[in-house]
Amino acid sequence: MSNLKLNSNQKKNIKRFALPIAAAILLFSSYGLGSSNASVTLDGEKAKYEKIQEKISIAKQDEAKLKDKIIELQGKVKEINTEYTERKKEFDEAEKIVENKENVMDELNKLNSELSASKGQITTIESDINAKKDELASLENAIKVKKEEPVQLPAGQLVVGKDIQPGRYKVLPVGRGANFFVYDSNGNTIVNTIIYSNSDLGVSEYVTMLLDGYVIDAHSPFKYVPVE
Repeated sequence: MSNLKLNSNQKKNIKRFALPIAAAILLFSSYGLGSSNASVTLDGEKAKYEKIQEKISIAKQDEAKLKDKIIELQGKVKEINTEYTERKKEFDEAEKIVENKENVMDELNKLNSELSASKGQITTIESDINAKKDELASLENAIKVKKEEPVQLPAGQLVVGKDIQPGRYKVLPVGRGANFFVYDSNGNTIVNTIIYSNSDLGVSEYVTMLLDGYVIDAHSPFKYVPVE
C-alpha cells in the first residue's frame, strides 16, 4: 500500500501530463468524428456528381439526336424548295394561260364572227354565180343554130376565110378540150379561153365571131357550129 501512495511531486507531474493527454484524446476523438462526417459528405457529393455526369451524358445523346433530326428536316426542306421551284414554273404558265383565256375567247369569238361573215359573203357570191350561169344558159338557149352543118377542125393554127368560112360560131370541144385562142390580122388577142368538156376547168362551149383574116390557135380538135 505504501507503494501506491504518491508524493506531492508525483501528483504534480501527473496533473501536469494529464491535461495534455486529455486534450489529445479529445482532439483525436473529434478528428475521428470529423473524418467520419467528411467521408459521408464526400460520398454524397460524389453521388451528386455522378448523377450530374449521367444527366450530362443523356443530354449530349439527346443533343446528338436533335442534330440528326435537324439535318434530316433540312434535307426535307431542301427537297420541298426544289419541288416548289419546279412546280412554280408550271403554276406560272398555268396562271398565264388563265389570264390569257379571256383574250383567247375574245379572239375566237371575233374569228367566229368573221367566219360567219365570210360564209355569208360566199353564199352571196355563189348566188351571183348561179344567177350568172342561169343568165348564160338563157343566152345560150337564145342562140339559134343555123341549118348549116357544123365544121370539125383539128388542132393547130387555122385561118378564117381559108380553113373555115367567116361567121358567128359556137365552139364545142371534141374529146376533153383545151386552150382556144383567136387573133385578129394585127395579132391582137380576140379570144383567150379554155373550152373543156368539164366545165370546172373552163367553159363547155364558147360563142365568138370569126372574121376574115382571123387566126385560130386551137390546142385540140374543136367543132364549130354556125349560129345566128
